Amino acid sequence: MVSVNTIRGPIDSSELGRTLSHEHLTTGGAGMDRIPGLMDDSRKREMVDRSVAALARVRQSGIDTIIDLTPFDLGRQQWLFREVAARHDEHGVNIVCATGCYRWVPPYYWTWTEDEIADRFALEIEQGIDGDGPKAGIIKLAWDMEARLTEGRMPIRSVMEKVARAAARASKATGAPISCHTLATDELGTPLMEIFEAEGMDPRAVTIGHSNDTTDLDYLTSIAKRGANIGLDRFFSDDPEYVATRGGIALALAQAGYAEQVSLGHDAQPAGFWGRWNETERPHCWTLVPEVEVPWLRDHGASEADIDAMLVTSIRATFEAAAAQKA
Repeated sequence: MVSVNTIRGPIDSSELGRTLSHEHLTTGGAGMDRIPGLMDDSRKREMVDRSVAALARVRQSGIDTIIDLTPFDLGRQQWLFREVAARHDEHGVNIVCATGCYRWVPPYYWTWTEDEIADRFALEIEQGIDGDGPKAGIIKLAWDMEARLTEGRMPIRSVMEKVARAAARASKATGAPISCHTLATDELGTPLMEIFEAEGMDPRAVTIGHSNDTTDLDYLTSIAKRGANIGLDRFFSDDPEYVATRGGIALALAQAGYAEQVSLGHDAQPAGFWGRWNETERPHCWTLVPEVEVPWLRDHGASEADIDAMLVTSIRATFEAAAAQKA
């Protein structure tokens, strides 16, 4: 058992309970709160209300913890964390928030060293977001199609590799795990694991996310064999064929003996600005996993031990492995 930062303060890893491994209260971009007319006071109040409603709804489904993987450049709003934390009695869900960075590495990181970037991540874990906000409990990385950009004076891929090394060093220094948005169809978990291994990380402290965007079980089991956690954390529909495909990936990994290295989530948000403000309220945005995917898994042979492994044990293990490697 180890201490885990949440937006209300530290809790013991044993208190995480059933956890959705990759979600967002809001998304958008850095500085979106300063764009004229985008986030006025009434909309901010609505963002808080929507977040609280979605948290209360998913708590009814038996979920205890949400991991919010929204770093600053994906539109993280620490005031939103504060407001949602203040209304904890209305929803009862633990929320772990993230440092790190999203797909488009900020230009000022391009000339920083790995250790300088790592220090930035560590500050948000040890001192809090903006210096006095909630303390981050996890490090977010994103490797997507930009990883294909390998040409030019300063290739994007080389900058991404620098940031990945920085994340590994911050993880080892602070004891916080790493969770990665990846383009699974490009098998980007493989180069990431190679970097983390070269940096001396315990692979169990790493989640290779969005992995159910591929059905290539050879690739997925290769990541599991390296010791990492497999984030099957994109689940957007209750269409039976969709559920069978995405649920089938989780079931196959569990039947292969990797249930304790599988975590589940949606990559969804109740109050997002992805493109523009979503006018539709989404209180059910985090219920498809507990109310659709988990019943499908049970109906198709997954045991209760498998379900607990995927919702409880896997994520808890990443926090405990990260804490054990703290320098």
